[in-house]
Amino acid sequence: MYELAYPWMFALLPLPILIWWLVPAYKQKKDALYYPKFDELTDATGLKPQKSATVLKRKWFQYLVNFLVWCCVVTAMTNPQYIGEPAKKVKNARNMLIAADISMSMNTTDWFDADGNRITRWKAVQNVLTDFIDKREGDRIGLMMFGSDVFALPFTPDLDIIKHTVDETGIGMAGHKTAVGNAIALSTQVFEADSIDQRVMILLTDGQDSGSEIVPITASQMAAEDSIKIYTIGIGTKKSSQYELDDKTLKMIAKNTGGEYFNAGNVEELNTIYDKLNEMEPIQFEDEGYRPTRLLFYIPLGIGFLLAMSLQFITIVVQFFSSFNRRKS
Repeated sequence: MYELAYPWMFALLPLPILIWWLVPAYKQKKDALYYPKFDELTDATGLKPQKSATVLKRKWFQYLVNFLVWCCVVTAMTNPQYIGEPAKKVKNARNMLIAADISMSMNTTDWFDADGNRITRWKAVQNVLTDFIDKREGDRIGLMMFGSDVFALPFTPDLDIIKHTVDETGIGMAGHKTAVGNAIALSTQVFEADSIDQRVMILLTDGQDSGSEIVPITASQMAAEDSIKIYTIGIGTKKSSQYELDDKTLKMIAKNTGGEYFNAGNVEELNTIYDKLNEMEPIQFEDEGYRPTRLLFYIPLGIGFLLAMSLQFITIVVQFFSSFNRRKS
């Protein structure tokens, strides 16, 4: 709907009439024609010279346009605005940490894209993960990439940064091994650095733990003590020639933290898993709704400006033709 923020400003509409009525006309002295026998003329006629004033008259359309311009200015001062439909406001109430395996096994090309072309497991994960992050507006997302080492990006509501980091991450950047235990252990430190209590972690890997300084099961128990819920996603199926997935450990990690284990053997299954995660951890909204507001004061202000410029242009044209006709005559 359309609303006026300050409708009482319309009380200013009669202001030009009051000024015209109460304030005296503007006076300006002008040189008169000098007449050498002026005194003799006044003596002969018996008239006494007096001061005089002439009030310049305007055309009716000038009064009309000026008043319309004033109406436009007053309308702009009322701050007209368009109030949109009520909408719920996204509430930042969850920290979600995405931990992705980028060890060399993720370079296996046993997955297919929508066109049937072979792609690496990591390329498929990148595509699906980007879509998932887009749907998490309202959450503060953190990112963790692990191989032999673990690299973490702190929680941020700026999802573009997270997606850019996912796109720019390559296989083997964190080493060749799969340090699942270290990734879970480091997640507790990442979560502790933030004040939001609701903590969710998505752990994605296609291999067995190797090179960790802490056993994954033990690390998951520590995470549970810090109220971290871990959803584990295993990449690969037993039909694959390069199946090294430790389903048992991933299921135990999820069980210890109150999460759930999923297995994905192709892009469609991975998409389905992320859809389920969206349902299980829905975006939270504020109870109080808000209405998007669009300010429209510039519309009457622009109309008033065009009217004023048009009046000025017409006045110049009329003066030009009047002067031209006088010279011609």
